[in-house]
Amino acid sequence: MPMWTWAGETARHLRKMGQVELADSVTTLPESCEAGEAVRVEMVARSALRTARRLVAEAGEAGAPDVLGTPTLAYLAHWPLAVRVGALAEGRRAIDQAVAAVEEGPDPREHGPLPVSALETLARCHANIDAAGTTAARRELLSAQRLDGWENTPAWPSLCLARTHVLIDEGRPDRAEAELRRYEHTAIGPALLGTEGVFALVRSLRHQDKHTDALEALDRLEAEIALEREAAAAGTRHVALGRSIRFERARLLSWLVRLGLCPSRDAIGVLPTVEEAEAHPSLRSAWVEAVENLVCQGAVRNDWRLGVRITTWSRYFERVGAPRRGAELALAAARLAVGRGARWVAECSALRAERLIAGLGRTEEAAGDLAEVRSLVAAMTPVPPVASADRILDHLRAQPADQVDPEYQAEQVNAALSSLPNDTPLLAALGQVGRTLMLSDVATGPQWRHVRERPGDQNAALSLLETLLHDNDTAGVRDLVRTLAAGVPGQDGQGRAAMVVGPVEPYRTAPEAGAAVASARPAG
Repeated sequence: MPMWTWAGETARHLRKMGQVELADSVTTLPESCEAGEAVRVEMVARSALRTARRLVAEAGEAGAPDVLGTPTLAYLAHWPLAVRVGALAEGRRAIDQAVAAVEEGPDPREHGPLPVSALETLARCHANIDAAGTTAARRELLSAQRLDGWENTPAWPSLCLARTHVLIDEGRPDRAEAELRRYEHTAIGPALLGTEGVFALVRSLRHQDKHTDALEALDRLEAEIALEREAAAAGTRHVALGRSIRFERARLLSWLVRLGLCPSRDAIGVLPTVEEAEAHPSLRSAWVEAVENLVCQGAVRNDWRLGVRITTWSRYFERVGAPRRGAELALAAARLAVGRGARWVAECSALRAERLIAGLGRTEEAAGDLAEVRSLVAAMTPVPPVASADRILDHLRAQPADQVDPEYQAEQVNAALSSLPNDTPLLAALGQVGRTLMLSDVATGPQWRHVRERPGDQNAALSLLETLLHDNDTAGVRDLVRTLAAGVPGQDGQGRAAMVVGPVEPYRTAPEAGAAVASARPAG
């Protein structure tokens, strides 16, 4: 039986025992995981495990009911890590826990049919880190030898789909489609693989440029979900499935728009909001791909707010150890920045992509995309300074608020810094505009150079501190403290640079909070 069927049966037995709350936890945990509710999953799983273990302890020598055996305990413990690796798309941040879960996990040959497998979670974690570059490791994890004993467990469908995704990442989507079709044409196939099988099929078709076939598969899935909704009230899982369908449909339609095979309004009509993509990291790549395709057709406005959003997401994947996802979004950010003439942002995004690609395997395609981006950046005409370096901040302060463009400001400030590299107000302005554009990690470079050369410059140190704090860079803050402590004697007379806390004079900039909630908007 599939995991969902096992969960329903286990919940039914628990309700018969009077454990209604525990039964609800068994059914809601996978639904909350699909919905990306990581905090809720952690809370419910911890509470349910505590309850289950107490019931086992109270049973004592009499023995706990079979429904509270190892399969159920392993199931409850599975979901906090599963939601991090699944909906939150964590990679290296979760890899140690994923490896430990495999090593400590129960064996189905000893404990019976287990509903979930830590092997699948670990394989997905490797895929998050570097989908195309970890196929060998995942193939070994999912080998016949490692999966011996799992064939007749509720976890088997998820392991089959994990092997299908390996085929796609190996560049064999046709073989993956054939495997999925084989299940599709058996009596239990659709019930066995379920909706996850449909999304795997859609992915295999998309990688073969069979976008119309993929849309037809989504249509069938959506019709089935609609029938289920009519039969019963739509639950959390129906909402999550509907959301995933919309993201995938928008990606497929946007590509057809780019090919001239579909009107742009069809893709825009199903494009999820940026807030939905913000809330579900695993779906961000689909949203960015869809938006970039629509921008190329002039159907969505390409402005600095869109750049901030994509840069923020790229940095998220960098932090959670998913470098291939981060590099793909950094490349998209660079291409879009080139399109709107933002040279500095494009250069910063290209540098981020280059850094992330350096740690990947099978980089042929990514390296080709990077080379293309670099050629586009090199062909850009530098933005000419609109005022002398010593007067540029006065010019920017005089701009009307409704005409402020942080990317234009960044170009002007960087041009001025090329003439006055140690000008403290210019460095503070670079930090401020870097924070607005979510490129504060890049803006700290010139700031660090100046502070190390002149640790007694209090305003420069304060500006750098503000940038580091904005970035939650605790290691950088500690480094700054050490740098200042080793600096020239200051006013405190103790061999360290005295810092008199006071504001660095700002210049007019777009509200930084507004950049964090900006969304893509139709052009026009």
